[in-house]
Amino acid sequence: MANYIVLGTWNTKREELDFICEEIRQRSHQPVPLDLSTKKTTRTRDIAVSQSISRANAKLKEISKKKHISGVISVGGGTNLFMATKLMEDIPLFVPKIIVSTMIVNSIHNFKPYKDIIYIQSPCDFGIFNPLTKSILTNCVTILTSIGEGLPRLDKPAIAITGFGITDGCFKAVKNFWVKKDFHLVPFHSIGENTMAMAELIHMGVFKGILDLTLHDVMDYIAGGAYGKIDKNRLYAYLSKDLPAVIAPGGLDTIALPNGHPSLPLLKKRERYHHDFRWGIKANKEEVIKAAKWIGNILKETNPKNSIFLIPLQGWSYPGEQGREFYDPELMGLFKKWIRKFCREESVIEVNLSINDSQFGRVACEHLYHLMMYQK
Repeated sequence: MANYIVLGTWNTKREELDFICEEIRQRSHQPVPLDLSTKKTTRTRDIAVSQSISRANAKLKEISKKKHISGVISVGGGTNLFMATKLMEDIPLFVPKIIVSTMIVNSIHNFKPYKDIIYIQSPCDFGIFNPLTKSILTNCVTILTSIGEGLPRLDKPAIAITGFGITDGCFKAVKNFWVKKDFHLVPFHSIGENTMAMAELIHMGVFKGILDLTLHDVMDYIAGGAYGKIDKNRLYAYLSKDLPAVIAPGGLDTIALPNGHPSLPLLKKRERYHHDFRWGIKANKEEVIKAAKWIGNILKETNPKNSIFLIPLQGWSYPGEQGREFYDPELMGLFKKWIRKFCREESVIEVNLSINDSQFGRVACEHLYHLMMYQK
């Protein structure tokens, strides 16, 4: 029998929440109600909501000490979505988490999308129980109770690798290398949401080594691109643990923006590359220096001994290869100059290849394997 937390405001959604609890019982599991109702107060609503989150968070920690929690589900409107998400963001990855609301689509950008919360957009509102909402909630409970719980057991060590559509040309060679070494290779899309999930998995001890070959999300963070929802934990997670890591500036020459983005007209004088529904805008020298300093300050704080920077001299992305839109030796030289200010001289290695070259992938793997075998 599994224990499932049921989050919601019982003062406004009692029928729906009671129904969820009964559906969980019908499946021979135990519902654990956790009320998010805000108390009547003379203070403003935002303070009341904040207090409700704090009370629920304390209660959730208390429950977790007494019972093993197999999953969490919540239903409600916009306020409940906000409160439930804040609580679920503290629950580890691979513990099933479901939120159903009418406000998912126009609110999701406010949250931490790297968490593995299943957001379900409801076609109708809650508060008046009816056959439509009954069907929706039945499906949600079915999903919740059918999801396998917990971090999967790894039968062999794992390596993390970051990539992007314009930087992953070496992936096949990398995969072949680690398959032969009997390692799992786990790819992460360098778009913020995925790399922040990678950081959390690193904290959970999942990986033996890191191939952080694509720092595109760092450039988007620095320059306001579409895929820059990161914080310093993006790199700090593995550098602070001094995990063996090979880092390369893949995609650091590119700012990604979707069609119709308001910044596109402002950047019309820059070199650009049309990928699909997205544009790649060439990063300028100031942005590359800012990125190098941002990365460098994390290196300075963590002072890792088992990390190296591998600099591909023939291009950091597909449009950055020689003869294409973004190829710029001066820009690459600036990055090398600045990153060396924060690294040991021997930890910055130049390679006369493109990031997308299969040989670059093999070189990166060989360096990482050497770091893993001979950790300082």
